Amino acid sequence: MRPAILLRARLFLPAVIAVSYAVLAAAAIVLLRPGGGIALMWLANGPLIATLAVVPYRRWPALLAAGVLGSIAASIATSPFSAVAPLFALGNIGEAALAAGLIRRFNVQRSAFDGVASIGLFVVAAVIVAPLISGAVTSAALAWFLPLDPRATLFDWQLGHGIGNLIATPITLLFTRRDVDWRRFHARHGVWQAIGCTVLGAVTTFAVFYQNSLPLLFLPIVPLIVSTFAMQRFGAAGGVLVIALVGGVMTLHGAGPIMLIHAGEAARLQFFQFYLAVLFLTALPVSATLWQQDRLRIALGESEARYRLLADNATDIMLTLAPDGAIRFASPAVRELGHFDPAELIGVNAATLVYLPDRERVSGMHVATLHDPDQTFRVEYRAVRADGSLGWFESNMRAVRGADGMVGAVISVIRALDERKEREAELERAATTDPLTGLLNRAAFGRVATEAMAAARSGTPSTLAILDLDHFKAINDTWGHGVGDSTLLMVADLLREHVRGNDVVGRIGGEEFAILFRGLAHGAAAPVCDRLRVLLAEQRLSGSDIGVTMSAGLAELHPGFGLDPVFEAADRALYRAKAAGRNRIAVESDPLGG
Repeated sequence: MRPAILLRARLFLPAVIAVSYAVLAAAAIVLLRPGGGIALMWLANGPLIATLAVVPYRRWPALLAAGVLGSIAASIATSPFSAVAPLFALGNIGEAALAAGLIRRFNVQRSAFDGVASIGLFVVAAVIVAPLISGAVTSAALAWFLPLDPRATLFDWQLGHGIGNLIATPITLLFTRRDVDWRRFHARHGVWQAIGCTVLGAVTTFAVFYQNSLPLLFLPIVPLIVSTFAMQRFGAAGGVLVIALVGGVMTLHGAGPIMLIHAGEAARLQFFQFYLAVLFLTALPVSATLWQQDRLRIALGESEARYRLLADNATDIMLTLAPDGAIRFASPAVRELGHFDPAELIGVNAATLVYLPDRERVSGMHVATLHDPDQTFRVEYRAVRADGSLGWFESNMRAVRGADGMVGAVISVIRALDERKEREAELERAATTDPLTGLLNRAAFGRVATEAMAAARSGTPSTLAILDLDHFKAINDTWGHGVGDSTLLMVADLLREHVRGNDVVGRIGGEEFAILFRGLAHGAAAPVCDRLRVLLAEQRLSGSDIGVTMSAGLAELHPGFGLDPVFEAADRALYRAKAAGRNRIAVESDPLGG
């Protein structure tokens, strides 16, 4: 950018501030200075405060100097106190700088009246603190040069500057922001909407203040509320400004309901200022609430759009449940995973879909979710699909609070676990079974025997039998390991087929098997084991004459001993059976007999 153009750009804003300050200050001195004292509504500081609140600090000196020039020019041109114009200028501009600094300190310029806290901080900074300090200093200084009562001057200054800042600063500060609600109004032909609200407010205020026989001060509230709902913060601030300008001019000309007050002109203007302050502090919080609700609606709409997008495309089922468990929403994934039509599930209690043995546990987790909305709860369960099949599912549930803090819904994300459960079952089988025969391996059989030992302590007997195939090495050496494996499979199938349903069979070594006869003492278990021995001796491999016999040793589980002594006792009995010629059984009645 060329230096001349850059210089003009830098001087543009200070020039606007100087001109606007001079015009507004002159208007206040001429129109709003009853009795020859301090102006009772000082609007000139509003644009300067708003500008200082948003521009970088490095630009303040030029803007403050422009404000000083504007104030001095207005005083020289219109005020009878032109001799002390510099003193007034320092008080006015010092107040604007202090108010802007406090506004920045409280970060009001960023929030821009979007909440009650923001409005309150603005009032403290620009309406109370800054006018009070500048008024105290200026009134004390003026008392040295002019015949003015410092206390009356301070009162008028505080009231006039406070109300002026209250009315003129917000609308200017809003226009300095590129706020989303202003862009939205513009997209909706908001210029015409703003003009309509302004005309409605001006006409209504003029009609009310044109007469002075009826106390109709409440009527301008109607267009003010309409403007507030239509344009939110812009409507509230602009509506009060319109009422201030129209009503103020009419009041100064002796018209309007304010004339019904039996008091002097200054008192009437002060009441009018109080009236404006009430309107402003009523409309602006309403506009802030509307703006917050608008932001909340937008946020909820975005959240709902994201939720719907995820729900429509997710492979997991997403349910929204009422606190009583009724389904409010079911995502399309329920068709694939549950074979249900989502629309048919609306209103159905989700608990009725859970497999009955798991229903109480899942319902308890739902209740826990309602009681602790800040936590996510997970539960695995079985549920019945629309086709009647049973499947494993996992739900992650979290409650959603409403505006009143109460739980209004529960969001549940449901994942099918059938594949995972199958993998877990496969891993469990791999960890607990012999890969060749499918029987329990030694570790798994030992765990089952340990459980039976605990039952034996409570009076339920069990007997352990250890079986060893006779001369099995010869089968491997003669016919090969393939035939040996087939022999082991034949033995495993025979044992599985002929033991009772509650007995347990395991392969605990190369050609060594074990049977746990649950509920049988050794006297009852021995005949059963011997029958198995006989059946095996008669069995032949399919398509061959190859057979095998077994020897077995039995020992009963005794409550007073651990599992290891029982295994050792059964091994001793097996050794005796082999020593006696094989293909027979032996019983060790005393675990410590060795």
